[in-house]
Parts: sequence; structure tokens; C-alpha cells
Amino acid sequence: MDLIKKTNLKNQIGVNMYNALLRKPMMVCFMPTIEEEFTWSKNECDEKYGIKAIHLNNFAQTFSIGSWFIKDSCISTTKIYWLNLFSAYNSQSDREMAVTLSNGSIAETFLTADEVKEAIERMYEVYSCLLPDESKMVHINCTSSEGTTVWEIDKAISKEGNSYSRALILLQEARRTGVITSKIDKYCSILECLYAINKQHKTNISYIKAVYIGKNNEEREKIINYMKEAYGVRSDCSHGDNLKYLKENNYESLKNLSSIVDDYVRRVFRKIISEKKLNYDLTPEKKANTRKYFQTLKQSIYPD
Repeated sequence: MDLIKKTNLKNQIGVNMYNALLRKPMMVCFMPTIEEEFTWSKNECDEKYGIKAIHLNNFAQTFSIGSWFIKDSCISTTKIYWLNLFSAYNSQSDREMAVTLSNGSIAETFLTADEVKEAIERMYEVYSCLLPDESKMVHINCTSSEGTTVWEIDKAISKEGNSYSRALILLQEARRTGVITSKIDKYCSILECLYAINKQHKTNISYIKAVYIGKNNEEREKIINYMKEAYGVRSDCSHGDNLKYLKENNYESLKNLSSIVDDYVRRVFRKIISEKKLNYDLTPEKKANTRKYFQTLKQSIYPD
């Protein structure tokens, strides 16, 4: 922090923003400066440092997900400041990755020392799932105008990866929206992706999840009922219909349903992420093996 205070960051972002920044948790990453950098133009620096900033922000994002693995939270990493103490180059990046709680609201998140430790451990688990195969990496295009460079990040990550990677991207989409029906829709998609479901989605997801994380018959029945309600909301939402759920329930109940399903998805992720054999790729055989595993698990308690 002493080094940060010796930079010109205060002049770059203003006193108020600077003081606010120092009151918040931050990640500080150090990188060596090579001689070649002193010959780069401003536009070259923006592009080359911009790519590095995207990767560093991806890493910080995994801490946000790691915190969610512990409890419902909305830790966001949206600001990136780049400072080169030798070449005097500096820049600021903003990434539209603000996230919300499971009920669509935003609130401060407090973590104990033990929770921070676990979040960091989970962070590395998540990062290993999101690391792309370098041979299949997609180039991230950018457009510049009057000193501002915009990166097409979402377009670049809209590609097929392993199931855990796709599910984590869906999770971030769910966390980024405050629209409750959209959250529930994404939660269902996450489970379909992880379980490799290809038919009778509502029934299969409900029963597989009940067996996978349910501790006893009573809890399994609750899981089945809540998931069927979630799929009802999803169906009405996807067809643009009024929610039948709200005919018998109020909006607070809908937010509560979203929080319950969010907790179920969290429990599934915490369990499945260590089972690498279930992280299937695009080959039909791998997907079929994952589907068979969960179907067999379901049938152990709920035979067809």
C-alpha cells in the first residue's frame, strides 16, 4: 500500500475516488517492465496492457465466484487501474460485471478470515475450470475512439467449452441480473448443463438434484417441489406469459424462491467441482457418461 500511495493514482482518478478506493479491498498485481514498452505508442500500450488487464480481471472475478461458493454475496470487481512507475503510462478500465444477490438486491458483503481463506481456495478451483485451452483461445477484438478502447469480451467467451466452464459463465449471467425471473431461468440452465440433461428437463433436474444434495426424504421432497415451481416460473418467463406462480404467491415469495434455488445451485457446485470426471467436453461419449451417472443416481431412490 505504501507503493500505491507513491504513485500518481490520486491525480489520475481524483481525490474522492482515490480515498474511496483505499477503503475497499483490492488486489495488487506486479509485473516487470521490458525495454520494448518504452517504444510503444499510447494506442499500443492501451491494447497490450488492455489484454493483460482483462486476464487480471478474470482472475479477480474468480474471487467473487469463490465468495459466492461460501454464501450468497455480490462482491464485484469492476475497476482496473494500470500504473507503470517507469514509463509513466497509466490507464483505467471499467468492466460491466456488477453482480447482485440471489433476490436481485445489492448489499455489502462481510467475510470472516476463515471465509476469505476458503474463498481463495475456491477461487483457484474456479480459475482452473475457466482456463481456456490455448490452442482454442478466441481473439478478443477491440475498437478505439478518442482515447477509449472497448473490448468485445462477452462475444469472445460465447464459445463452447467444457461443461463446468459453461455452467460458471451461466452463473455469472445469473448473478449479473437483478431480474428475478431471469435469475431463475439461468439457475435452471446451469443445472441442465452440469447434469447433461437432454429430455424431461423439469422432472429430471428436480429428482436428480434431490438425490444429489438432499440429506433425507423430507429435504428431497422440498427440493423437488421448489424446483418444479422454479421450472414453472421459467416456462412462463420464456414464453412471455404472466407468471402463474404469482396468482397464489406474492413477489416476496418469488424472491425467496430465487434465493432457495440459488442455494441449491451453490450446494451442487461445491460438490461437483471436485468430481473432474463429470466435467464433460463436446464429445457425445463424455456427455453421455455424465448423463448416465446422474440418471443412475436418480434411479437409486426414484426408479422410473
